[in-house]
Amino acid sequence: MTARAMARQSQIPRFTADQARGLLLLRSGLLRPTKSSIATVCALVERLGGVRAERLEWAHASLAARLSGYQSAHLDDPLLQDKTLLRLWGVRGAELVVHRRDVRAQLAAAQEEAHQWSRFLDANLSIDEKRRDEILGLLMPGPFSRSEVARRFERHLHLTGKAPPSAVYMRIIREAGARGRLCWCGGEGTAARYCSLERWMGEPVEPRPDLERLVSVYLSAFPPAPLSDVATCLGATASSVRETLAKLEAVEVEVDGKPSFVLPDDVSALKKAPDPAEAPSFALPEQDPLLIACPTRDRLGTGLAAAFPTSGEMPGTVWIEGRLIATWRREADVAEVRPIGRSTPPPKQLQAAFAQGEPLLRPRLVR
Repeated sequence: MTARAMARQSQIPRFTADQARGLLLLRSGLLRPTKSSIATVCALVERLGGVRAERLEWAHASLAARLSGYQSAHLDDPLLQDKTLLRLWGVRGAELVVHRRDVRAQLAAAQEEAHQWSRFLDANLSIDEKRRDEILGLLMPGPFSRSEVARRFERHLHLTGKAPPSAVYMRIIREAGARGRLCWCGGEGTAARYCSLERWMGEPVEPRPDLERLVSVYLSAFPPAPLSDVATCLGATASSVRETLAKLEAVEVEVDGKPSFVLPDDVSALKKAPDPAEAPSFALPEQDPLLIACPTRDRLGTGLAAAFPTSGEMPGTVWIEGRLIATWRREADVAEVRPIGRSTPPPKQLQAAFAQGEPLLRPRLVR
């Protein structure tokens, strides 16, 4: 190592894993829950860069873990009434609840997935993308259901691939959603309804790439973060993220000897990071923003990589005194808890963790 490199290395701020986890829990809204209202829900969704919503109950549960006195109307009203929040396909093609200020950047970040869905449909349908767009236009401005999409397309095509019809018709909706043509406007599952995004927002909507905005939001909500986590979560290349970090003047730090990045003002925040043990007990649903934001599981605690599947649906997580101590899956009214390691969480602490959330996290039996 050259003298210059050694000098640079000595100037990199160094922090412990507890300091990093304390700031991570604080910024992601889990260390000190705030009082819930429509305004605080909208602000939290924007601060987190969106909340996963393939199932809307996941979004409710994620918000309830971060906001005291949370009510489902605090999310439903801005989604369905004043439309401050929207449910659409954003970063990496994930279905998200996002703030309307971030809609264009989210759509731009979904374009690669839109291309993948288009290739899937081209391989499984007898009509091309242009014709699909024309046929879907007959249902606009909506609202319409997935079954109405199926009936409309059945008149014009025959399936040419091996994919089941239900998957094909849902991909048609996703393709149009990722391209900014439509969004969710009510209902769940087979009863979900969709409509023109432009009509729903009341203004023209075009995808607008803004990686600087996405990286800034991510680093603000989930600091400190390795470059690889930022790139993975935002579906961007490492080189483009590195360029963006330079534009933001992000600071490289070390967490237990491993490189990470924070926004300039967060170096001092890391120095004053709260003790993660101050966090209340809480249980998070699968696909919670915290878990999605940390593909490097050691950010959540040492030795956790083996506790999570490398593919398939992620489990929920249970946290006590700022430590991830168990995973869980719900079967009917039972939360099946699997401790991480050899120690079993005390029953009272488990009950307290699950009591924080929406009914999704309030099963009649925890075991």
